[in-house]
Amino acid sequence: MFPDIVQPGHAAQPQVQPRIALADALKAQGSGAAQSSNPLIAAAADLLVLLGRLRTGLVEMQAPPLIDHVVREIDAFEKKAHAANAAPQDVLGAKYALSATADDIVQNLPGTDRGMWQEYSMAARFFGDRSSGVGFFQKVDEAMRAPGQRFHLLELMLTCLSLGFEGQYRTMPNGTVESARIRTAIYETLRRVQARPDDDISPRWSAVPLGTRRNQGKLPLWVAFSVSAVMVMALFATLSTLLTRQSAEVRDGILALHQGQPGIVIERTQPVVRPYEPPPSTQMQRLTGALEGELETGQIELGQTNDWVLIRVGQAMRFKSGSADLSSDISMLVNAAAAALDGETGPVRVVGHTDSVPPSGRGRYKTNEQLSLARAETVATVLGAALADASRISAEGKGAVDPIADNSSREGRARNRRVEIMIPRDN
Repeated sequence: MFPDIVQPGHAAQPQVQPRIALADALKAQGSGAAQSSNPLIAAAADLLVLLGRLRTGLVEMQAPPLIDHVVREIDAFEKKAHAANAAPQDVLGAKYALSATADDIVQNLPGTDRGMWQEYSMAARFFGDRSSGVGFFQKVDEAMRAPGQRFHLLELMLTCLSLGFEGQYRTMPNGTVESARIRTAIYETLRRVQARPDDDISPRWSAVPLGTRRNQGKLPLWVAFSVSAVMVMALFATLSTLLTRQSAEVRDGILALHQGQPGIVIERTQPVVRPYEPPPSTQMQRLTGALEGELETGQIELGQTNDWVLIRVGQAMRFKSGSADLSSDISMLVNAAAAALDGETGPVRVVGHTDSVPPSGRGRYKTNEQLSLARAETVATVLGAALADASRISAEGKGAVDPIADNSSREGRARNRRVEIMIPRDN
């Protein structure tokens, strides 16, 4: 159910596989049709097959046609599920899970159209929710309280997690481990509710009756084995004696050839012992060493995704309410980050994030996206002054679309208001 994900080695350069055109990937309408005892999975089969293909990264990313197709698939799922007499509450929860899975998979694919998907995400379209990375796991917790009544919904959510949904755990340290723990918990809960059948290896086996008559007049096996062993030992002793005699004659002949000649001296050289060379440090080890003080005080956090290593700055960097102006001195923190980044290569992305509370509308910034971009530009300006090459820096604003905590609490909103400095992974 949960195969291990094996990281590719670095000894050989992987071959670049040809990309599949999006139009060809969308032609397989109905290819996911299957007989399933779960009406939700049967209704969502086509969409699940499409998301599995997108997850491989071999399909070309074109946001406009893909958005329209996924919207139609989700609407078709809802109609099929109701037609199959699925519980309305389960249909609504499954629709949310499918929307969140589509958003999570597509928004983390390589390509240039991800921004359009983030603006017109499925969870925002159908539910007005831009924090489905957290909401998905909240609905999992709700369904786990009554697994017997929500069995079909939990089974669909387990399928979404197996397809690659990670949500809030995608950018968290040890997020992969926590996501796997949740999948295992759902799987074990489903097995307790409905145990899997233990089929026989051979359903039509029949016993073979033992013989009741003993063979008479035949030589016992132990006698035959004993005679064979004695014969083998006698043959071995004879051959060993002959070999010893012949080897003694050969030895005497070799010694007679070299009589009166000086002996052969073998000079043995001392082996060359090379000093131990420690392996080169990894990118995370270098950054951890350079930012050790800031990590110990909790001013920053280090994390990584599939393609990026991120330095997350939260409460240590304070802005005025609704403004992009800093209200705290971050010069020492920025200087430490710049010194660490100067030792690495590649572009530097400064990404701003906000909580889900929209601006009042009376200030300069009308949306969370505008506010997060302005704050990212402020940090990028300060960081650029400390970097050796300021041209590496670019600023982005994501608003509230990528939360790392629950926006329903004050502490969660404080964690979501952050700035992340990202560089490419080197391994």
